[in-house]
Amino acid sequence: MEIGSPLHRHLLMKGILRTALKTASLGVIIGLMLIFPRIIRENTFSTGLSYAGQSIILISFIYSLVIAIKKYRKTIGSLDT
Repeated sequence: MEIGSPLHRHLLMKGILRTALKTASLGVIIGLMLIFPRIIRENTFSTGLSYAGQSIILISFIYSLVIAIKKYRKTIGSLDT
């Protein structure tokens, strides 16, 4: 396999997407664990945990997107030049 070939680019892209997916899924798992107590019993504390869980999910999606874009620019972008 030659550096910069379509197969090489495909494998790089697959690795970047896998990293982004793992990051986002970890945030979703942690966020859902924080949201779960509100489903069982709703009070002020569980509502606060729910808001924290929703924030963690949103932040993890944004973070995984930023990581994927940076990795793409660094690896694939350097192959274009």
